[in-house]
Amino acid sequence: MKWKSICTIFTLMLAITASAQQRPKINIKFSRLYATYEFAKKLSDHYPDNEYKKLVAGSPDHAACAKLVQQLDSLNIYYAFEFPDYAPGQKTSVATTTILERNMIYSNSIEAFKQASFGIIPATELLQFADIIAKLEPVYTKLVYEPNKDKFDRKLADLDQFVQQTDLGKYFAQGLRFYNTPWDFSIPIDIAVVPGIEDGGFTGKAFFNNAVTEVPLNFNQNEVLFSVLMHEIYHTLYNEESLAFKKEIKQYFDNNPSVNSQYAYLLLNEVLATALGNGYVYEQIMGKLDEDEWYNVKYISEMAKKIYPVVFAYVASGQPMNQAFVNGYIAMYDQFFPNWNTELPHLFMYRYVLTDEEQDFDFFRKKYRYASAYEYQTGITATNLERMRETALTKVIIISRDHKAQLNLVRNAFPELKEHKFNAGKEFKHTIWLADRTKLIIINKKTHTTEELLQS
Repeated sequence: MKWKSICTIFTLMLAITASAQQRPKINIKFSRLYATYEFAKKLSDHYPDNEYKKLVAGSPDHAACAKLVQQLDSLNIYYAFEFPDYAPGQKTSVATTTILERNMIYSNSIEAFKQASFGIIPATELLQFADIIAKLEPVYTKLVYEPNKDKFDRKLADLDQFVQQTDLGKYFAQGLRFYNTPWDFSIPIDIAVVPGIEDGGFTGKAFFNNAVTEVPLNFNQNEVLFSVLMHEIYHTLYNEESLAFKKEIKQYFDNNPSVNSQYAYLLLNEVLATALGNGYVYEQIMGKLDEDEWYNVKYISEMAKKIYPVVFAYVASGQPMNQAFVNGYIAMYDQFFPNWNTELPHLFMYRYVLTDEEQDFDFFRKKYRYASAYEYQTGITATNLERMRETALTKVIIISRDHKAQLNLVRNAFPELKEHKFNAGKEFKHTIWLADRTKLIIINKKTHTTEELLQS
């Protein structure tokens, strides 16, 4: 009996040790190449005035830098590929700019960067891009890095110490279980830090197994910084869920009878990342919940706070999302936020705009700046309408010419409009629920603007 007890204890200790090891290593990195790239973007005419522009303006390198940055702005280095098997917003497209950023983070020289990146974009653009970064790196080093090297080193050491003391790997592993996401723990999470010389807040984003952040040298709210970075990293876990699990979760939303189920589904990614990062991780580090808003979009912040007790319970029990979670989530949406499906800022967070006038796109970008998922397309044709019908986002069709013919195309494209009769000679805005539980908004425009008709 004693031997059996000893074996049981030993087995339990091995299990606990193995469990403790089931988390990735989280590294803090600094990349001179990546920092130079961020420096170059801040010198662009498209970027607001800032301390970096002032530094360069007062240096002998001003003219050369201006020419290089103009060349950088003129390069076409952005291409992207989609994952067509996934529903809109459920798998982020991969952009060549993201791969280039990753390669800069991991490359110790411009030569290594070129070797890693060759073939990702056309060679002409890659070599020009690499040459621009190589010429700007000494300027960044002289004006920004060397004068602040001691502060840079202390900032990086401070952040690395904070990561190890707070055990962010544990929160990552808890997120993996909640999202039911596969991961190989030999793959680390590498956080690239760019110490910033400007006062103010920090920036953060995540992609692949990377996160990047620019942190002011005088910023000392590490608890806030890393709860936000974990928010971004949780987006990666959502993104990397298996297609089978994503289809299972989507089926739970589709089978729920609520008319709001699709808009609740579209909100899910940001709500979960906010509840976990800005809610759970922050509470674990600080010992209390953040009393302020958790996100700068009310729909995300309010829904994340409402679902947080349920998320906490699932994380604490090591349980992944399931049908009960989805149904409870939708029920909360229906009970506490029944009017959101009439609020344009919410509906247009996920939008598909079809028009003949490209200036309509500018209106949506300026008026409804926040969008988690969006598509813009010109040309009101049968083909484009079919593609729109198959995309479960808020659909906006703006007709400004050939009114009768185009309204007939729209009516034929959507079975829900089969019996509807439009007056092509009159301005109007018509809204209808579709079978995919999104709204279709048709704007027949003649003398008024899109904004005026939308607000009518």
